[in-house]
Amino acid sequence: MTPFNGLLFFYIMALLLVPAVVLGLTNRPLKHYGFIFTVIMILFVFDTWEKRVTLIAFYVLETALVLLYSQIRKKSRSRPVLWLFIALSVAPLAVAKLGALVPRLNFIHLLGISYMTFRAVQVLIETYDGLIIEVGLMEFSYFLLFFPSISSGPIDRFRRFRADLEEVPGREKYIELLRVGIWKLMWGALFNFVISSLIYTDWISKLPESGFLATISYMYGYTFFLFFNFAGYSLMAIGTSCILGIRTPENFNMPFLSRDMKDFWSRWHISLSTWMRDYVYTRFAAAALKGEWYKDRRTASYIGYIITMMTMGLWHGLSLRYIVYGAYHGILMCVNDILDTRWKGFKKLKRGEFSSLLLILITFHLFSFGLLIFSGRLF
Repeated sequence: MTPFNGLLFFYIMALLLVPAVVLGLTNRPLKHYGFIFTVIMILFVFDTWEKRVTLIAFYVLETALVLLYSQIRKKSRSRPVLWLFIALSVAPLAVAKLGALVPRLNFIHLLGISYMTFRAVQVLIETYDGLIIEVGLMEFSYFLLFFPSISSGPIDRFRRFRADLEEVPGREKYIELLRVGIWKLMWGALFNFVISSLIYTDWISKLPESGFLATISYMYGYTFFLFFNFAGYSLMAIGTSCILGIRTPENFNMPFLSRDMKDFWSRWHISLSTWMRDYVYTRFAAAALKGEWYKDRRTASYIGYIITMMTMGLWHGLSLRYIVYGAYHGILMCVNDILDTRWKGFKKLKRGEFSSLLLILITFHLFSFGLLIFSGRLF
């Protein structure tokens, strides 16, 4: 069974959400039933013993690492120890990605491993920073395995998630959460099952496999298909989360109205781009400036962009297309930064009525070409 796909899935999920609605409307805590809901749905989706054993092994490893590091951090704040725990946490994901290239390592097949790994790493980093002091077994387990966003995100933050867990919203607030949740589920279903399906069946699937014009048409079709497909899944995940009393953050905010690539990445797959900003780019740039690695601080920023976007590419996979996709966006971010800092007229262009429309059009095509690389059609 695939999350948010098929009538059977939605039938089972709807039945299991009824107790959550009753609890919410009667001013009772949702966190314990929400965890039960997550466990039951996981049993349906991870429907073979191989999948379940793999998930359990991953869960035990990540939970042990986080809880152990939480205790170590109370006694000392060692950066090498943090890096060791991050490396151990990322190891299953790295093996899973390498498995696509090395047959001997192709033994980890786990739905949602990329998203769950980033959740665990985020907790390790914020524990190191002192932002997270205590990590409870139940709350971390719920956070790591939270079913609505286990397969395709959004990537939530532990402190924000825990705050929602501890809150009993009350009848009026829960009615609003329920309204928003149902509305997002409906919009998500429209995006995913109607619009993206039509784009694929009536546009993409009918294109020739080669040819310049066919490739250009495929680029546009794939861009819209991926947006409606992915945004649809995100909306359904967020909607389900609302019904469980969890305000999972938005993942898209009208990305095709972006006026430059920085603006775009603040609107597209927001939870991933902000994760990369906070835990890769910002930390690299801060370390480079503090250690005076480069004479020009802009150099640290540019290299930070390349590293961040390459990391994002590798997070998707180790195929050449993902590596090129990451490098491409790293270069675009550097160019964007140069225009922002060295050309005063660029900010004026973004404020002008006609020029802003032109920038929106250019940004759309820059990202669409990136998705053409990402799709694997070029190589």
